[in-house]
Amino acid sequence: MTNRPKIIAMVQLPPPMHGAAQMNQFAITALAKDFVLHVIEMRFARTLSEVNRFSLRKIGLAVCLLLRLIRALPRAKALYICFAPSGFAYYRDCLYVLLAKLLCVPAILHLHGRGLPEMRRSKWSELLQKTVFKGQTVILLGESLRAEIQDLDCKSAIITNCIDDSAFVGPATKQWVPHDPIRLLWLSNLFQAKGIETLLAACAILRAQGIACDLTIAGAEGDISKAELATLLEKYQMHAAATYWGPVSDPERQAAFEKSDLFIFPSHYPNEAQPLVVLEAMAANVPVITSDIATVPEFVRDGETGRLCPPQNPEQLANAIIAAINAPEKTTAIRDAAYQMCRQNFRQDGFAEKLRQLVHSIIENH
Repeated sequence: MTNRPKIIAMVQLPPPMHGAAQMNQFAITALAKDFVLHVIEMRFARTLSEVNRFSLRKIGLAVCLLLRLIRALPRAKALYICFAPSGFAYYRDCLYVLLAKLLCVPAILHLHGRGLPEMRRSKWSELLQKTVFKGQTVILLGESLRAEIQDLDCKSAIITNCIDDSAFVGPATKQWVPHDPIRLLWLSNLFQAKGIETLLAACAILRAQGIACDLTIAGAEGDISKAELATLLEKYQMHAAATYWGPVSDPERQAAFEKSDLFIFPSHYPNEAQPLVVLEAMAANVPVITSDIATVPEFVRDGETGRLCPPQNPEQLANAIIAAINAPEKTTAIRDAAYQMCRQNFRQDGFAEKLRQLVHSIIENH
């Protein structure tokens, strides 16, 4: 294909692995099919523990990337950027988008998290945000995130996340029957806001009611270390009933899903938007119990494709687990509906096609 438009992609790519980095990889693959892609990788965190942490090293890297962007923009038809909605990274990305505006290059700001309203509370911060976003195009993960761009003079498009086709294991052929003890899975990087302590507290409630559980915890260390996790397990008397796998490969992740009865994700992460791991559990035929936050209720419909609980509420989480155990036919129907919904709405080819069409339309209309 000749004379393909050149676009710049400013994205974080793994490692470290997290949801936004994984989606950025999917986006790069999709865009490379139709465009000449100039990738400027924003690798500011070398480990998960460095994510969202300020450092002088990150300032130096931000300046270096700014210089690379200055050289690349004059020959580009568009800038695609994984835009950080909060923290120091927000101001860094504002600078990159303002530079693109100065050189009359349209920007596509892909939001993988929440936080923009918090960043426009003062008069001056509101003015900055309105200036950055005016006339640009924002990709939102769901309708419930429209508050992120309220009163901003920008265009928007809804493009949901996706998961790799290999994550779909095929429709389940047997009724869901829980083991005794019930096998629970928590799969996420170890950050406090992802809700591991909420789950441990719920397990303590289950145990007090005579319901035994076997908990698998998988994920890399974040702001919770392996030693701190061990302390939490002791606190909730789960040390004998829990196994920590650490970071897992794709085959290990699939094995964790296969051995589990329920996937539990009680996140209260303030920037949570559309957690991929919930979609992966659905694609693996594991019934999901998760928090009622962000875009989650758009695809985890309570009682239809999963069960929802208020964040940081161990009692209601324990009740949801009990409800799943006591109604295996209902849990089977939820599992099967979730798989079909996920396969219909969160395929990688659908994501890629929507993203390419959006970028083409922006370039053609600019």
